Amino acid sequence: MGSPTVGVVGLGNIGGRVADVLLAEFDVVVFDINDDAVAPLVDAGAAGCDSGAEVGRRADVVLCSLPSDDALIAATLDDDGVVAGLEAGDVLIDTSTVSPGASARVREATAATGADFLDAPVSGGARNAKTGDLVALVGGDESVLDRVRPVVNTISRTAHHVGPAGAGATMKVVNNYLFALNQVALAEGLTMARAAGIDDETFAETVAESSGGSYALNRNMERFVLPDAYDSEFTLDLMAKDARLGETFAAKNDVPLLLGGASGLYKTASALGYGDLDSSAVLKLYEALTDKE
Repeated sequence: MGSPTVGVVGLGNIGGRVADVLLAEFDVVVFDINDDAVAPLVDAGAAGCDSGAEVGRRADVVLCSLPSDDALIAATLDDDGVVAGLEAGDVLIDTSTVSPGASARVREATAATGADFLDAPVSGGARNAKTGDLVALVGGDESVLDRVRPVVNTISRTAHHVGPAGAGATMKVVNNYLFALNQVALAEGLTMARAAGIDDETFAETVAESSGGSYALNRNMERFVLPDAYDSEFTLDLMAKDARLGETFAAKNDVPLLLGGASGLYKTASALGYGDLDSSAVLKLYEALTDKE
């Protein structure tokens, strides 16, 4: 593909940082419905566009980073959406965490233009997006992935080709469902330790070196729980959405979720006013139930 022009649509916590990383290697065009998200990237050297369709026309490879099914559908399939600007030879890469059904709708519309599509949601959060150290979970034709590897490798430390079209979207739903459960398990374990008089620092140090250790423990304790500061890297409301995506996928595919119900816990924590905090703030639900503040 040579050195493609790369477009980014959706400039939130992940997309904005991805676009900034891409600027070091490629000509970049960007669009977001929030002009305030576009301005700093234009100042850094990106070209701003008036619509997703303009990004599709100007870019050879377009990355979408949107927060929900509805946002993805609007950004890609509306009259001025990305797909309207695509042509044969272009590649649309969706890095969003969305349902496999929404991903399939965009894939089918993309195919009708002659362009190619990869569902390639990313894991690692804003801090890894900032440094190009995300993990991409890619579904679709591997030969298409090979064509755009310079782009994917710029934003990620690892790109896993996990299967055919739809496999990437599904794998990310499964991954985030597991993370949602792991955070709840951590909150329950910490609450039990507190009930026994074990301080949070001792809990974190001990469990990290024991069989109960997890990514959730390593991520959440030092950065959020110990300082009791929950400025969001990934909001609790988004975690509720992702857990719900997992539960919906399981129900549609007759998969029993014997540990299910995680989305309800996050939704309850959100109702208590913690929705805009980091997802690790699900612990606040347990604190409220045990009268610990």
